[in-house]
Amino acid sequence: MALASVFLLAAALILPSAMADWDRPPADGEIIVKYKERTPAGVLSTLHEKVDAHLLDRNQRLDFDVVQVESDLIEKVLEAYQNNPYVEYAERNITFHAYGAPDDPQYSRQWGLRQVKASSAWEITQGESGVTVAVLDTGVDYKHPDLSDKVLRGADYVEGDGDPMDENGHGTHVAGTVAASTNNGTGIAGMAPGVNLYAVRVLDEEGSGSLDDVASGIVDAVDAGAQVINLSLGATKGSETLQNAVQYAKSHGALVVAAAGNEGESTPSYPAFYEETLSVAAIDNNDEKADFTNYGKWVEIAAPGVDIVSAVPDGGYRTLSGTSMATPYVSGVAGLLASQGRNASEVRAAIENTADSISGTGVYWSKGRIDAAEAVRY
Repeated sequence: MALASVFLLAAALILPSAMADWDRPPADGEIIVKYKERTPAGVLSTLHEKVDAHLLDRNQRLDFDVVQVESDLIEKVLEAYQNNPYVEYAERNITFHAYGAPDDPQYSRQWGLRQVKASSAWEITQGESGVTVAVLDTGVDYKHPDLSDKVLRGADYVEGDGDPMDENGHGTHVAGTVAASTNNGTGIAGMAPGVNLYAVRVLDEEGSGSLDDVASGIVDAVDAGAQVINLSLGATKGSETLQNAVQYAKSHGALVVAAAGNEGESTPSYPAFYEETLSVAAIDNNDEKADFTNYGKWVEIAAPGVDIVSAVPDGGYRTLSGTSMATPYVSGVAGLLASQGRNASEVRAAIENTADSISGTGVYWSKGRIDAAEAVRY
């Protein structure tokens, strides 16, 4: 559904504009309302009627409604909800975007796998099919020859048609880095080629998506049994709805890995800024901080994110840069670790405690650059 926008950096693979308008007009009057526990069922509809709000959607797992009111009344309605004793919180719905920097049209070798010592890690494990890494993004091309045998189809929260096919390319690129098939004579190798992928579409064809859809996608992935959730997306504004979804994931044993953002600043990005997530900055093939990456001690891990070749829809491959491209390296290593029977806390500890202390550690990121080989031996 259409939403109020916040300023974000994004990139689309198919469309030339990084901040193109969404295909449905932004609805400035959308509000998310979270109820307190044990709120009587009859109260819900009455609350909305009192402020002349139209119910658009209801998330029963996180107990919130999405409603719409006249845009010029939104502040008054927000205040009315916030002052209601049955309401835990009310906040504006916001928009999230894929985090991809301007792309490089030339193909390149997969230097990132060498950088993180993937081949040494694969001597121990390439991942197990009983482990699932969820990719919440623009969808995934589940027919791609490097992905077709491992993609489990989750929901499509953009169009609600149950088909998470990628209409942008960003999500397929992310999925390829996580788990593209290896030794199949096709394309590229994934970081954790043995694991399964769970595709959830929460961003549209231009790389934009709503707060409620991202939150619902996280819950969907958790309920489907994903051990790792990759979020190569973000917003410059946090929200209680998003943090509740991330906490839901943590409480159910899933590790959320999130992109730090592409503004080239220390400005926090959400959900990466939340302590429950493992946040990822981007580096180049010289272990130098990428110019575009967000940074700071709130960022835990650095990973390859410049000129990364991976899959794109219709059986293709393309080289892209961004923290979106760095994040799936970490999610892939998390998939390898989960395949060793480790829980989310153990996976995170292994990644953080074995990271290489490259230049910038302690300033641009707190732990260092991911080291897959050391992590699986930890």
